[in-house]
Amino acid sequence: MRKRTTAVIVALGLAMAACQVDADPPSEDVATTATAIPVEPDGGTGAGAGPPMVVQADTIPQKYRGVWDYSGGNCHPASDLRMEVGPRTITYYESQGTVKAVKPGGKDGIIVVLAMAGEGEQWTTTQRLDLSADGKTLTPSDAQAPADHKPMPRTRCAT
Repeated sequence: MRKRTTAVIVALGLAMAACQVDADPPSEDVATTATAIPVEPDGGTGAGAGPPMVVQADTIPQKYRGVWDYSGGNCHPASDLRMEVGPRTITYYESQGTVKAVKPGGKDGIIVVLAMAGEGEQWTTTQRLDLSADGKTLTPSDAQAPADHKPMPRTRCAT
């Protein structure tokens, strides 16, 4: 009889645990996920001109990475418009951004959400990075207010 009672209690406990709802459901924040998002080269979902570009939700794709400077810059670390793009960070002259999310941004473009820190301040920004077809020019812009900023294309620095 005791074994049967124990079995019933265990079964009830398991049934209750299976029905229990978490008080804090998992967040669906894209910044904390690392799933691949397939995107066609033209940014659409139709019959694109090649295999889809895969964007990792928290990693900047390899083709955007490197050291970039304004077309008239010298790529020196003290150059005001120099930027270094890594897999999970973008470093500017006086600030650094930690990647929180990466999303497709059309043909040869991505949208990057960055947690920024610099000169004693912290803020969040959303940057659009457009890469030229030959991979030699990167044009960053403010993804939230593109009309407010004049594009300042960067060229890839020799490493």
